[in-house]
Formats: sequence, C-alpha cells, structure tokens
Amino acid sequence: MSGRIPDEVIEDIRQKSDIVEVVSRYISLEKRGRNYVALCPFHQEKTPSFNINPEKQIFHCFGCGVGGEVFKFLMLIEGLSFPEAVRLQGAKVGVVIPEQLSPRDLARRSKQQRAMQIYALARDFYRALLSRDIGAKAVEYLAGRNLSETVRETFQLGYAPEGWDNLTKFLTAKGISIDELVKLGLAQSKAPGRCYDRFRNRIIFPIWDPQGRVVGFGGRTMGDDLPKYLNSPEGEYFNKGQLLYGLHLARRGIREQGYAVLMEGYVDVVSTYQHGVTNAVASLGTAFTREQGKLLMNYTHQVVIAYDSDSAGVKAAVRAAEILQELGGQVRIATIPEGKDPDEFIQKYGQPGWADVIKNSVSLIQFKLLQAVKQYGLREKKKILLEVLPNLAAVASPLELEEAIQQTATVLQVNWETVLAEVKKFKRNSRKTTPVWDKTVKNSHNIPSNANPAPKDARSNAETGLLRLALEHQDIVNRIEAELGREFFQNPDYQVIFSAILELGAQVSAARLFDKLKEPQQKVLSELLVQEIPGENLDQIFNDLVSTIKRASGKARLEELLMQLAVAEKAGNTERVLRLRQEINFNIMKSEGPERGVAT
Repeated sequence: MSGRIPDEVIEDIRQKSDIVEVVSRYISLEKRGRNYVALCPFHQEKTPSFNINPEKQIFHCFGCGVGGEVFKFLMLIEGLSFPEAVRLQGAKVGVVIPEQLSPRDLARRSKQQRAMQIYALARDFYRALLSRDIGAKAVEYLAGRNLSETVRETFQLGYAPEGWDNLTKFLTAKGISIDELVKLGLAQSKAPGRCYDRFRNRIIFPIWDPQGRVVGFGGRTMGDDLPKYLNSPEGEYFNKGQLLYGLHLARRGIREQGYAVLMEGYVDVVSTYQHGVTNAVASLGTAFTREQGKLLMNYTHQVVIAYDSDSAGVKAAVRAAEILQELGGQVRIATIPEGKDPDEFIQKYGQPGWADVIKNSVSLIQFKLLQAVKQYGLREKKKILLEVLPNLAAVASPLELEEAIQQTATVLQVNWETVLAEVKKFKRNSRKTTPVWDKTVKNSHNIPSNANPAPKDARSNAETGLLRLALEHQDIVNRIEAELGREFFQNPDYQVIFSAILELGAQVSAARLFDKLKEPQQKVLSELLVQEIPGENLDQIFNDLVSTIKRASGKARLEELLMQLAVAEKAGNTERVLRLRQEINFNIMKSEGPERGVAT
C-alpha cells in the first residue's frame, strides 16, 4: 500500500501529523468531550455525524460510513492515491521523501512525463488556433452556444482546423516522432512513416485525469458530420471508462456543496459551470461504468444524476443510479423539464431554475415509479409494481422501507399493506434465485450501506465487543486466541481485522491496521475504534463475551446435529442415529447440565 515510499518514512510523517489540524484545513470542527465533530464533507447532512478521535488519530462518519486515518482522509478529500497523500502531507510537515525507483520505474516515469508534455503541447496548439483568425468559425459556434470566453479559457477549449496534418507538422517540428503521435492517439497511421491528424475541423475539449493532467481529447463537430463527438482512442493513458470529464475542476465544488452532479456531455458541464454549477462531471459520452462510480465515490457519496430526458437518457440514468447505489452511494435522479438537456435548460432558466431541478430530484424508486406510470398508465398497476419490487425488496432500513412502500402505494392508489405483501412475496421467491439486475441495488435505497443496520443477535454483539477489546489490549488478543482460536468470527470483516491484528502482533496500531485493510474493512475498523468500551472490569467483560460466543457455538452445533439426526432416522441408519444421539446428549449436558437429554 505504501508504494515506493519506505515504511519508516510513512510512519515518520504519520507521527508528525495531527489529524485534527489536517481535517480543519478543509472543514470546521467542534470539540465535544475528547473528540471533535463536524458536518461530513463526503455527504450532505444537517446534523454532524463526522467524528475525529485525536487520541487514536482516526476519523469516522456515522452517516455514510467512511473512516480511516490521516492519509485516508487526504485520499478522499483530494482524490489522491496513497503515495500522493503521503507526499502531500510529508511536504506539510517537512519530511523529505527519498526517491527509490528502479531503472524500470524510472523509465516508466520518464515515458509518462513525455506523454503528458506532448498532450500539453497539443492542447496549447488547439487553444492558440481558437484565438486566431483560423478559429473564427469555431469562436462563432461557441458564441452561438452562449459559452463565454471566460468559461472557454477555464476548460481550455480549442480548435482543430481543417486539413490533414496541421498538428502533426507542429509536433514533429518539435522533435516528436510520428510513432509517438499515433500511440498517443493524436494521429492515425496512413503508411509507414506517414500519418494524418485524428481531429480535424472540430471544437476540442481537453480531457484531464483527477490530478489535472491532460490525457486525451474530445472533438465535437460544428455541423452535421458524424460522429458528432470523437474521443481519443483507448490507450495507456486514456481510458474513457475510468475518467470523468471536468472532475479536476469539480473537486472543490463537490466538497463545498456536499454532492456531485453527474451529466452526459462535455457541453452540459461547461455550460452549467458558466452559470455557477461547479460540482458537475460527465461520463465522456459513454455508458457509466463501475470504475467511474468508484472514482466519484472518492469525492462524495451523494450524487444527483442529471441526464437528458429522452428515453435513452432515462435508461442510462437508472443504470448509473444502480451502479452508484451498489457502491454505497446515495443517489437521486433529476428530471429536466420540457425534455431539455442541462445545457439547454440552464441557458433558458439560469441558476435559479437549475436549483429547482436539483430540489425536485427523486430517489431511484420514485423515479422508476414515475417512468412506469408514463409507460403503462395507472391501470397497469401490476406492471408498475413489478418495475420497483426488486428495489423495494433491497431496502435494508425498516423506516426507509416504510416510506418507500407508502410512496408506492400512493402512486398506485392502493392500500400500503398490499404493497408490503407483494414485497414479502417477492423476497420469498427471490431467496433461491436472485435476479442479476436486483443485485445491483441490494446494498441500499438511497442510504449508506451501513446505515440503520438490522438488530444484532447476542453472538454478533459479543463478537463486536471482543474485537473492540482486542483493538485496545494486546494481552486480550492472546487470551482470545487461547479461548476461541484464530478463526471463530462469523462476521467476515471482523475475521479479516482480527487476522491482521494477529499478524501485526506487538506492532499493532490503528494506523498500521488501516494500511493492511481494504476499503470495506477500513470502514468497519473506524466505526469500532470510535466506540467506547462499556464498563471498567475488563476481565468480567472478557469472560462474559467469551461465554456468549461459546454458548452460541454450542447451540449452533446442537441444531446441526439435530438436523443430521432427522436425516439419519429417515434413512434408517441405526448406527449413525445412535452415534448422533450420544453426541447430542453430550452437547446438551455440557451446556445445560446432566438432567437434560434426549431419550435413547
């Protein structure tokens, strides 16, 4: 996880960092007891649920579930990789990070730097032509779209003129080979040693990675030529399914407003930005991907989807919402009135009109209900209900489910008990065979995956308590292992965390644990660490928790033996029946005393 940075340097930076000071660079904190609280920068909320524990140097949000240590916070808030976050904080605390690159890594870095330089030169070439006489037609087109010179400069728009090799001549004159131009998607090969420009007679939209480096281009025709949009080809540095247009500019707006707006096209983002919408990104004119969803989740879990209002846009919006919800996002879908796209709408109604669009956005279930009513009409209530049943069945929170059922019942004009009965029936029928598309929304319905969890049983609570003790006391780790072994947790995330504790041994710490764990377990760990240990008698707490788990294990084993006994009796296997009854009696006497038993 530490990349090429030595572990001792990472630890030095961590020791010199104060998570309270780091977080306070971005959001306002309020001290409450030993901890600090704030409104979470990663999702919208009115009541602070973002907690910082300065003693353990960790943060956790009880609203959206994100958590971690100082480097994780920087990764999320700035959209950085782990090494980038370490380097950023290292510069803040004055720790020099030595370079430890192999010859192969040095060659790779040199190649990447040259590629970025070539892309930057191409961008500057296109930008320069837009401001000259040759770009007059392009300027006129952009002015006709009401895109100001200021916003054109902000997004570094350019112009690729007519002609076969304008860019090629410019770049080869600077010592760049034709082979490089072809590999970077700036030109297409015509014959060995010859090529022609990929973009000709088009408005040019540079495409950046999250760090603000140009990695490709999109070209839009100014007439009826096809394709209307042409992107750089897929390559080593450009993968449209892993990038979001305008993200490097939207990062600050997303952080300040607490949510992102997902759009379809370049012009939508540029045009709405001009009208004050600084938190919008676009999916590069392709179907929204899981990789793009993961990228967006680095910045916020709150997303409003504002796609075009045509049938294709509606289908794409639903699919994007399902992907984002599967990743733990809280998603709403906006409907652009009058069948317009965001660009057309904001040009006509401005920022106030756009604010109403966002305000009137609805949950995925509400959106699908509205679309189904349009498609089938209210008489086809069964068809409408079938559209949303998988989503209703996936709602984890009883309160959220009740609200969603009430909404559905209101739209269908039926009793809410009728909808509830259909949801229960759907769940029963889905236990053995879950529809593939239903799995995309199984985590939540516009709520974080960890919000409003189902009530825990005694064993689950005991597992939580034991792991909480293990995180604080190394001697208890050894006692847990002696009493229950190394692998006894039924909660898979807890087992991963406990295994990491055992592996680290005496070197265990919250920060080192975060380094070893993946995203799902990091969230669980941060939530555990901000919880208090109830009571002061650790020995008594430990013994009670271990006893609870042993009793639960014994009960589970007894139930398993009884099931095996029923099978053996049905099969007439007398020998096995006898053996199972003896084991059952032994288990009962061990847990409840010798007076209870099974008659033989």
